[in-house]
Amino acid sequence: MKTSLLAAAILSTFAGAAAAQSSVGIYGAFDLGLASISGGKASTHTPSAALPAFKPNEVKLRDGILQGSRLGFRGTENLGDGLAAVFVLEAGILTDTGASDQGGLLFGRQAYVGLKSDAAGSVTLGRQYAPHYLAFKAIDPMDDGFAGAASNLIPTNGKRINNALKYATPSVSGFGAELLYGLGEVAGNSSAARSIGAALGYQNGPLLVKLAYHSANNGDASDKAKSALIGATYDFGAVKAHAAYGSNKGTGTADNRDLLLGLTVPMGAHTLLASYIRKDDKSSANRDASQFALAYTYALSKRTALYTSLARVGNDNGATFRTASAGAPAGGQIGAAGGTRELNVGMRHLF
Repeated sequence: MKTSLLAAAILSTFAGAAAAQSSVGIYGAFDLGLASISGGKASTHTPSAALPAFKPNEVKLRDGILQGSRLGFRGTENLGDGLAAVFVLEAGILTDTGASDQGGLLFGRQAYVGLKSDAAGSVTLGRQYAPHYLAFKAIDPMDDGFAGAASNLIPTNGKRINNALKYATPSVSGFGAELLYGLGEVAGNSSAARSIGAALGYQNGPLLVKLAYHSANNGDASDKAKSALIGATYDFGAVKAHAAYGSNKGTGTADNRDLLLGLTVPMGAHTLLASYIRKDDKSSANRDASQFALAYTYALSKRTALYTSLARVGNDNGATFRTASAGAPAGGQIGAAGGTRELNVGMRHLF
């Protein structure tokens, strides 16, 4: 009897230790709000199923105004000596309809597996965020959300990269770096649809600095889009300042320079955010644009927040930039198409 009890106690101890070596967590965010969009230009084409009529003003429920809704699974297994196996599967969800986001992909936000070392950094493989986009988000006071998301005007040329191999260094004296290589996997052309990205960051107390680059070949490798970004934030305590400058050369003749300035003002449960973006189009069309944005959040708890935001886009010489919730301009339209003013209110809950 005593022997059986001892054996059971030993087995229980080992089982508990084994379970402690690995963990899988479920997490998510649900965000839904009301968006009022105006300033668009009505459709001038003949409507069809493929290209329906466009309305210059609309009010709609929109998912992910502050933060994209998601359901995720995150796992870690401790392999010993500071080494761990890791994975993430993250599905985007359109909470207004229940459909999958990211074009209907099951795990369209992230899907990767890899190894992480305390001393050597991490290597991950799968669908992952580009280093340039993560740097871009870190500098934008809106975190690429709200009506005035920075990506309304500033192209990223690669947000999530399929078939990607990514290496991230550990932080050393505040410095850290990321390298990414995305295989295009086009039969007969190893350069087609290929992506290459890198970022260098430095953080020391209130100062954060980011330098990032991304290039993406087109479908037959005959052209590529290239984006470079340098940006910084400095937290003064009562206010955080944001600034970034980017060079973006798209396929064809697309070529522009982008300046972002912003502020974050925390006041307990209340936070005010503001940003200004100026786009300088270097092409012969000279289609410049600008955007002013304001946002306010109120934290009901650590996981639940109410918010409102306002943005206005100004287009020059036939530019067609629009606010975050506005529909794409209809075929053949120019000018202030797609909605250039937006007000939204909503709620986000984390779990």
